Amino acid sequence: MNQATCPRRTALAVIVAALAALALPAPDRGSAAAQEAARRDVRPNILLIVADDLGYSDLGVYGGEIPTPNLDNLARGGMMLTQFYANVTCSPTRAMLMSGMDNHRAGLGVMGPPAKDSVQYGKPGYEGHLNFRVASLPELLRAAGYHTYMTGKWHLGRSKETSPRGRGFEQVFASLDGAAHLGGLSWNGPGKASYFDGDELVNVGDDFYTTRDYTTRMIDFIERDRKDGKPFFAWLAYTAPHWPLQAPKDSIAKFKGKYDAGWEALYQSRFARAQELGLIPRDHVPVPPVAGQPRWEELSAEERRIEARKMEVYAAMVADLDSYIGQLVDYLKRSGQYDDTVIVFLSDNGAEYLRRDTMEPLKKWVETCCDNSLDNLGAGNSYVMYGPNWARAGSVAYNRSKGTTYEGGFRVPTFVHYPQAVAGNTRSNALGTVMDLLPTFLEIAGTRHPGTNFQGREVLPPTGKSLWPLVTGKVPQVHAADEAFGWELYGHRTIRQGDWKIVWDATERDKATWRLFNVARDPSEQNDLSHLEPERLAAMVKLWDNYHRDNGLVP
Repeated sequence: MNQATCPRRTALAVIVAALAALALPAPDRGSAAAQEAARRDVRPNILLIVADDLGYSDLGVYGGEIPTPNLDNLARGGMMLTQFYANVTCSPTRAMLMSGMDNHRAGLGVMGPPAKDSVQYGKPGYEGHLNFRVASLPELLRAAGYHTYMTGKWHLGRSKETSPRGRGFEQVFASLDGAAHLGGLSWNGPGKASYFDGDELVNVGDDFYTTRDYTTRMIDFIERDRKDGKPFFAWLAYTAPHWPLQAPKDSIAKFKGKYDAGWEALYQSRFARAQELGLIPRDHVPVPPVAGQPRWEELSAEERRIEARKMEVYAAMVADLDSYIGQLVDYLKRSGQYDDTVIVFLSDNGAEYLRRDTMEPLKKWVETCCDNSLDNLGAGNSYVMYGPNWARAGSVAYNRSKGTTYEGGFRVPTFVHYPQAVAGNTRSNALGTVMDLLPTFLEIAGTRHPGTNFQGREVLPPTGKSLWPLVTGKVPQVHAADEAFGWELYGHRTIRQGDWKIVWDATERDKATWRLFNVARDPSEQNDLSHLEPERLAAMVKLWDNYHRDNGLVP
């Protein structure tokens, strides 16, 4: 649609650009003029959609075979960010997203509070919740005049003060920290799962399905306030397709037999499709099969049926995710809000490769609580994960999976959709991180971070940079070519600077050492150059030392 046929879009784009350029704080809502401005507020709505453990290649637009037409259309209608990084697991990513800074500064130096006998216990940045040294994204946008809504996975605090409501969301229906999908069972041990319904802790009934109910509750929240004229920030933090793998029978049935050829065939087909789409170069070398894992043909017929069923359930979860996002998009269109809504989609980390369901302490509970027979797999009283071989297909071009600082652990599918300002069918390979989203959203809202003081408390300024100039085509990148980025979790470490990256694999324990990769030439990180480039390696290790110091890491 051209500008001549859509004057409202043109006007809105001009207003947004002007506000962003001036970086104006929100007006004082107390004056009559401000109240009138609020009534006719034309700043964009912001819809942030975060999937949980979604692999890089799971969406059709990223090379997957699972039908995801709604997400594919949104991605094609905007800009795909093909070199965007989260963190290696969920709560550190969410801390970075909500704060605009490193997880060690925001309170999630590890997932949850460290053990009391740990050297990390009680240290700044290791509080186990989104700490109060940061001004959270919903707090900032609410102060700027936005409605703030959240449904889905919080994982950033369990008390009233550290809950979604305590950190700035007006309306909330959120999982306390877990990811069971069908019914109300807990995801990590005996008992019922708990949810924040506003300030109240509640359980849910047997007919509960996370992907559906998080979506319908979000629609209810938006609709409740729709006519007051204020823009909204809505965070839809889905738990799909996080383990345990569960979906309705009708959803699973659509994929019956789809994965009978096995995980190696799936890897090959996704790899070829990613090459066709230009997401990986034609000369890219596939990642080797997972060490120590059997080949598909080595499994018995019964084992193949079970493994294929796991992937059928996983695919059903991804397809349902797409379907319910489509329902939300349809609602926005019917209510006249779609054209005025910036939509950002990403996964919180790479595909999950572990089989926690076969490890203590979950193993014993799973054996007593759950029916994992073939016919029952995917039901609310089953509990399985799909394992490293399917996860390899989920990561496709990239090495390893969730929990590691190799590319497959935290390079995630990401796109921005807003036709008024973001050109469709565009891609950027510029480097961005989840820390960049807070300043991006503040720029979209026409406000700015307060710096070192927010509502009477001292806070840290964000370290991320707004991606808005990038996604609107004004600049080719927002981060300088020599800017260094660091990540660490449970001893897994990495530094990225330009095309170069060093990785420390904590699973190697006493044998661990720094490895050096050129991710432009070797995106699957198969060629360690540390012995060929000792001076570069030394310089990168110094950057790690700086990152360690500046972010207060406690080993």
